[in-house]
Amino acid sequence: MIYIPYYGLEESVDWHVILSNTFWWLSLVLVAIAYRYRNIWKVGGTPWTFLFLTFLFFGIRELGHFSTSPLIGSIRYIFGIWSAIFMSSALLSIYMRLCRKESGKAVTYTPFVLALLVPVIWLYGYFTEQGNLENFMLVIESLVWLIGGSITVYTTYMLGTQATGNFVKVFMLFQVSAFFAIIWKFLRLLDLAGNPISYSVIESFETIFGVFAILAMLVLAQMLRKLSTQLYGNKS
Repeated sequence: MIYIPYYGLEESVDWHVILSNTFWWLSLVLVAIAYRYRNIWKVGGTPWTFLFLTFLFFGIRELGHFSTSPLIGSIRYIFGIWSAIFMSSALLSIYMRLCRKESGKAVTYTPFVLALLVPVIWLYGYFTEQGNLENFMLVIESLVWLIGGSITVYTTYMLGTQATGNFVKVFMLFQVSAFFAIIWKFLRLLDLAGNPISYSVIESFETIFGVFAILAMLVLAQMLRKLSTQLYGNKS
């Protein structure tokens, strides 16, 4: 246990907080590494933008653990919702491009429209759910992750049936990550509904969700780098 009794920070930061922050910020680095070899994977630029925003926003969400402020707690759920929107949109965009052979403007712009609605929802909760804003946003985040996770499970399944080589592993890891995200948020909703579930159990599923997300990016980055070396002799 790490104690940080200064500047209004959380007095006890457990292993989950440390691991989660490490996983998500390291994943962002892996996205940047994989992006260097984007020409190897013909999915266009949109999925890369969505993946970057997915890990960036969840990383910011996890930084919110270091504050005890209920207001900051409610704001960090905004970033969690954004992460859910862009994660499901990233895999949906890849699915549309590789399986449906199309990628319309709706797939590109709808996530940003949905993301813009989230601060509006927060403002609504700020004025109508005083004293309960944090739980209000937590419920919204949980529902969005349940929907987004279900979309990701479907798209990764469809992608996996048509992929070859290590791409199958990438989609499988994203799918398993989405499964754990669904379990994590389902348990959180059960807890909020009055069915007490250990906080450590719930947060363990969130940590596992992060583990599989980073593994997916690790396999993708390594695979694209290896393919780049084989095709172009690029060892950088």
